[in-house]
Amino acid sequence: MEKSAIIHNMNESYAYKIGEHQYLIRLRTKKDDFNQVTLKYVEKYLRERRVKDHPTFSIEMRKVASTSIYDYYEAIISDEMYFFDRNFSMIAARYYFVLDDGNNVIYYGNYKFFDKEPYESIEMFNLVFHQADRSYFETPSWSKGAVIYQIFPERFSPTDGKYCQTWNEIPMGVRTRTNGTLRGIIQKIGYIKDLGVDAIYLNPIFKSNSSHRYDTIDYMAIDPLLGTDEDFRELVDTCHNNGIKVILDLVFNHSSTQFFAFQDLLKNQEKSKYVDWYFVSSFPVAINFPPNYKGFSFGPYMPKLNTENPDCREYFLDVTKHYLRDFNVDGYRLDVADEVTHDFWRVFRKESKKYNKDALIMGEVWYESTPYLRGDEFDSIMNYTIYDGIRNFLKGKLSLNQFIDIIERERGETPLTYYHNSNILIGSHDTDRIYTFLDNDKNKFLQAVSLLLFLPGSPLIYYGDEIMMEGSYDPDCRRGMIFDKHNEDILNYVKKLIKIKHLPVVKYGDIHVEKINSSGLKITRFIDENQINMIINFNNEIYLDELKGKFDLINEKELNGIVKENQIIIYK
Repeated sequence: MEKSAIIHNMNESYAYKIGEHQYLIRLRTKKDDFNQVTLKYVEKYLRERRVKDHPTFSIEMRKVASTSIYDYYEAIISDEMYFFDRNFSMIAARYYFVLDDGNNVIYYGNYKFFDKEPYESIEMFNLVFHQADRSYFETPSWSKGAVIYQIFPERFSPTDGKYCQTWNEIPMGVRTRTNGTLRGIIQKIGYIKDLGVDAIYLNPIFKSNSSHRYDTIDYMAIDPLLGTDEDFRELVDTCHNNGIKVILDLVFNHSSTQFFAFQDLLKNQEKSKYVDWYFVSSFPVAINFPPNYKGFSFGPYMPKLNTENPDCREYFLDVTKHYLRDFNVDGYRLDVADEVTHDFWRVFRKESKKYNKDALIMGEVWYESTPYLRGDEFDSIMNYTIYDGIRNFLKGKLSLNQFIDIIERERGETPLTYYHNSNILIGSHDTDRIYTFLDNDKNKFLQAVSLLLFLPGSPLIYYGDEIMMEGSYDPDCRRGMIFDKHNEDILNYVKKLIKIKHLPVVKYGDIHVEKINSSGLKITRFIDENQINMIINFNNEIYLDELKGKFDLINEKELNGIVKENQIIIYK
């Protein structure tokens, strides 16, 4: 029994509200340390002498995830109770854990261990229900398990198919322009709808001097090279008419040096009324390397914004309201979100939800994201933990056991209110394409997209990955989209995966992961007794008796139990 491995915290990861009158309690222990873990709880304001006589609520906790070193247990409790022949809504619960290893029983409450059952308040953990209610948040129902298609507008589709000469060439730099347009996207809505996605996410479309547009000149203006306000409004309306949501990319961490506030700073220096919109270390301010102001990634061309300045904050909140109110967009992806203050994002969330309570707020955070998932900031995070896991495992940099550990830890540690909104990805405009990263290995590519669309969360498909496009690091990963001369078999396979993703058990269900025959991976998605399984065999041909007679959802036929090397089987 390893007491030091036992972890419970009274916070949003281990004790929080998940629904009407429902609260989730978690506990972490050393792997295989206990045969049974029980949660006991009682109303906080029952006097100790009554607790001795009054039976506490007792729930056996379910083991929901296991890494190579930890087990994760969960139980769901209610704030309703029956006492003195009446129904009560509990104000607060005190609770503790009973841990049985088969030989000994210990009790864990209020971060202490006991040899006998505790009954005094000070010996137990404390959950105040109305405080948990305040931290509870509902993510947009449409985004849970939603498949989102990421489009780089400059390189997706030109108006009327009028491709430039360099469309299919490797981009030579971030300022290399092609002629992709918003109207070109409108003309490809049929392709996007047929793919089966729930939403499109557009990289920045605002006025800029670069093809990537993360150096924004005017946040209130659509880049005229992409189109007009009317074009964008028509794009949103067309998407909505086809059951597709539209998410915009917002860049509030930094601006272009051509942004009006920075231009005024260059002109008026210390006397500029925008001097506090940026982080200036000395005067005169000049665009040099290294800059004498903070800039994105040390560079001078994207100066960092100070969103704590009241006027700066108000301007960007106006931007936020503008596209929700005037264009009816369905949410935002927030660039470099971890470098903007928590305080700004809290205000941002409140203002966004005023105009559209179902607007999705998706943050770009490459590192530990729990601080942003406490109900008052984001609905989802781009999940680079799973991104790293899938890519590095299939590249041979992680063992199968290590990859399983990543999946299981995500299940054990991630708040369930966010879990199915987690934006998992295998590539983006910031990375080399998955097919290229995997050395143009078709089998590995198919395994990557299968994991992307079968694991819990809301998958992001980077345009062109559905047809196995190539591309190394940016700007090479931003080549012009190919709508002809692509592999139809790959496209059809991805379409089938997306259809499977929309099945409720894959979209919202829980997960169980296990290794089979030392080299195979089995993932089970389930809701109660309903389940769908995926097996990926990474090595030699194997026979699994459990598969015989099961229905193959990809090939739509009965299975014979044989799984070939590198074969992927999804069955029920």
